[in-house]
Amino acid sequence: MALIQTHFFSEALTECSSMNVIIPVEAYPRELYPVLWLLPPIGCDHTAWQRNTGVEQLAEKYGIIAVMPDMKLSYGLDMAYGLDYFKMLTKELPEMAAHYFPADMGFQMIAGAKEGAYGAVMAALRFPGRYRAAAALSAGSLTDENWEETMESQAEHAFGTRNTAVLRGGDYDLGYWLENLTDERLQVFLAYSPHDQLGLSAGILKEKLKKKIGGRLWAKEWQEPLTWAHWLAGVEHMVKAAISAPL
Repeated sequence: MALIQTHFFSEALTECSSMNVIIPVEAYPRELYPVLWLLPPIGCDHTAWQRNTGVEQLAEKYGIIAVMPDMKLSYGLDMAYGLDYFKMLTKELPEMAAHYFPADMGFQMIAGAKEGAYGAVMAALRFPGRYRAAAALSAGSLTDENWEETMESQAEHAFGTRNTAVLRGGDYDLGYWLENLTDERLQVFLAYSPHDQLGLSAGILKEKLKKKIGGRLWAKEWQEPLTWAHWLAGVEHMVKAAISAPL
């Protein structure tokens, strides 16, 4: 198992950033590996998935590269009052992964927890055909969310407003991109609880996905708030299904 800690200058951010990469080279000596992008919740960095879950064991079990970038307080967006994290995630980092790692860029999956869930699904919907599967864990389209007062200032920096409801129907709305989705292969996996901090938007996203992609949606609702253990189980369910799915 190779753990690569990468510190790099991001042209998208115009500053240095970091990501951790896990490659199961001993267990799976091959030329290229499927790629799993893992986005953390706000308040966590590029070490969060590794510190809180058994992602190394997951990578070894399924023979995949796990890439975990630091997304700061961006919600996975090109921030209204901040830096271009969506550009880094969807343009700069894939180019870097293809150049520096034995990554099969034709087989990518993406998942995130809480705010990272929103960013993960946004990437999958805005780049149809790039990802085999996407997983949203404990969040949905944040234009449908009722923000806690403590989160309003963060939301304003990312979205440009504290009242994200006014952004429905536009570029920040996952529902908008879902309605225009042309990718007939993408699988989406949801794991959430109505008692999660962002559980409201997850439930709304589930209903929209049911109507749009039908059988390519897997969703599980829990009655207790989800933890890192639940989130990793959701990621594993996605990875197992994506790897076993026909091309």
